[in-house]
Amino acid sequence: MNSNPVEARMGKRRKRRGKPGTLEDARALLWRALTRAGELLEEEDPLLSLKAIHAVSQGAAAYARIVEVGELEARIAALEGQPGEEEGTPGPRLGRGAA
Repeated sequence: MNSNPVEARMGKRRKRRGKPGTLEDARALLWRALTRAGELLEEEDPLLSLKAIHAVSQGAAAYARIVEVGELEARIAALEGQPGEEEGTPGPRLGRGAA
């Protein structure tokens, strides 16, 4: 018998949720959804076509943001990998100002 049933329930919830996905997982899933919504654009049912148009427009905006975030993360990682002042490398050289 569990002495703390609240903790037991919380543990079950954590197991059900699983690990959080990565940005790449989200990008791939969104791309698949966009592809499927794009196929539905040609449906005879006008209501379904309108829903597909909305899904594509919303999905494309989200996809663009995900791609942009991924590119920014890559750029930040590249910058963080460069030697900086703390490693003894001189920083940017400043010119003489108008004194």
